[in-house]
Amino acid sequence: MTTSISPERPDAAPGTEPPRGNRAKVVAVAAVLMMVLGSLLAHTVQTSAGSVSVTTTTIFGAEGHRISAQVYLPDDATAENPLPGVAVWHGLNNQKEYMSNTALELARRGFVVVSADQTGHGSSSGANQDVGCGGPDVLTYLRDLPAVDTERVGLVGMSQGGFCAATAAAMAQPDAYSSIFYLESEPTPPGVMDATPFVDLRNVGVAIGTWTELGVMIAVDKGANAGASPVLMPVFGTDEPIVAEQLYGSIEDGTGRMLYTPWENHALSTDSTDGIGTAVDWMQRTLLADDGGLDTSDQVWPVKLLGTTIALAGAFLFLFAAGSLLLRTRAFATLVRPVPEYRGLTGGAWWFGALLTTAVGPLLYLWVWKNMFFDPILPANAVWPQTFTNAFMVWAVIVGAITWALIGVNHAVTTRRHGATLANYGLTEPDRRFDWRALGRSALLVLAILAPVYLVLAFVSSAWGVDFRLWLVTLMPMTGARLGAFAGYLLPFAIFFFAQAIIFGGFLRWKKGKAPLWQEMLVNSIVLTLGAFVWLLLVYVPLMSGGTILFGSDPVTVTSAGMGAINYTALLVLWPLSACLYTSYFRRTGRVFVGSILVTTLVVWSLTAANDFGVLPLLG
Repeated sequence: MTTSISPERPDAAPGTEPPRGNRAKVVAVAAVLMMVLGSLLAHTVQTSAGSVSVTTTTIFGAEGHRISAQVYLPDDATAENPLPGVAVWHGLNNQKEYMSNTALELARRGFVVVSADQTGHGSSSGANQDVGCGGPDVLTYLRDLPAVDTERVGLVGMSQGGFCAATAAAMAQPDAYSSIFYLESEPTPPGVMDATPFVDLRNVGVAIGTWTELGVMIAVDKGANAGASPVLMPVFGTDEPIVAEQLYGSIEDGTGRMLYTPWENHALSTDSTDGIGTAVDWMQRTLLADDGGLDTSDQVWPVKLLGTTIALAGAFLFLFAAGSLLLRTRAFATLVRPVPEYRGLTGGAWWFGALLTTAVGPLLYLWVWKNMFFDPILPANAVWPQTFTNAFMVWAVIVGAITWALIGVNHAVTTRRHGATLANYGLTEPDRRFDWRALGRSALLVLAILAPVYLVLAFVSSAWGVDFRLWLVTLMPMTGARLGAFAGYLLPFAIFFFAQAIIFGGFLRWKKGKAPLWQEMLVNSIVLTLGAFVWLLLVYVPLMSGGTILFGSDPVTVTSAGMGAINYTALLVLWPLSACLYTSYFRRTGRVFVGSILVTTLVVWSLTAANDFGVLPLLG
């Protein structure tokens, strides 16, 4: 028989007690208010305080695809007073929400904007790059809106949204648009050097960040050399390096060309005033007869980002407060157990274990991306249909397997000699019995913790058209197809996250578990995140200093490192959060179950709700 104890354990070290009931209630209520009010702030800014209506619609494509889009309609846009229209597309493995800042700033300046999910992305159907990424269908829809002046139509595409969706739309309907803008993108698919088919595109603007991770897309070693790109120079009609922010050709004749080189990188282009300003500037130059409108520096999207960040922080805060409250209920009180005696690593062995923990993942990261991005060892398939999630999954399984091996070796060589058993690692009961009911109840507790977060998110997404977001860190509602993918990815990722939880609970407790909770959470966050932070410094410091990717110069390595860096960045938030969840719930329950299940569910939710489908999933 298992005996439960009060969460305010008399045997807990000073400063380790979880929040008491009343305090946890206050924190939970505050977290919900942050989610709701932060989202309301974001919605208010996104609609320009009501002067722009933002609605979500479904575009039914000519070949049967369903394309999800947000329509930004200024209040003075009518059939009697049509305004210029702009179609906007996000990059590979993003969603239309990534372009909401750009769409907002265009709408504030009197453009009707349709910002769409590419096929295989967001809430659109199909797989990545189907039917020109959905570009032609979106352009048709935009031109059919009564409030759009069809003589003034622009196309804006970020990364793949440029060379796939925007280019496909322009090539399919060459007389249906007036200008096109490539944000961290180019007219040709990456690796295609022949720009001849695209030299007649109308009024082309291009923005390449000076320290972009993906200069290789336009065949240059770094973004600062974009002007010498052999891909861009033919489109600009010159044999000499392009001079940034100099107008080539004539906008009136449709031959206008301009290169922008803002100080930013690939991923930052959608969340920087300079990057967004370049798109706004080109659309105003080419679609507004008087080149008027608000100054490009007059941007309000950072306030919207503040709102979605507050909402995301509220969601994360709720994960701690809700668990504290639920563990006091009759349904889950039996999960509260004494923290097992620490018999893990100490002294120099602790520091060596911490070094291994922080270093193993980063050391394998680039190798995995090189073997998963171009010719993947595990391609997208019906069970695991997302290319980028597969890259993370393969990496997680490999690192998880190594971690499990290290756990076994450490136990056999070191900690078993100190009397450690699986109970000391938070896996079994003191009598070495595995409690399957506790595992199942822990899973139910995780569902109870996450359900309110998901419900609030679903409400604000449906009612206000926003999600929980801090740049590359997102929580989004899931479509049916994404829910099916989520189920398929849970078990492989659990291999990794359970091992992580055991490492921190059984082998690397700071000060043998006697430190205050906040201190142990801080140390564990540093251990889990430091390696990723150093890896990213090795990528970005040379780029920001005017250099190139440090890890090599061949296109496969450069592209893999660049794409890997973009996707690694979100872990600078998710890893400290994971470490804190492991630590907090181990202190509360004496077991690794709740923390590892919660982290697995949260991270897999974040990945599968956001990442693109390389193939059609089992559940469409």
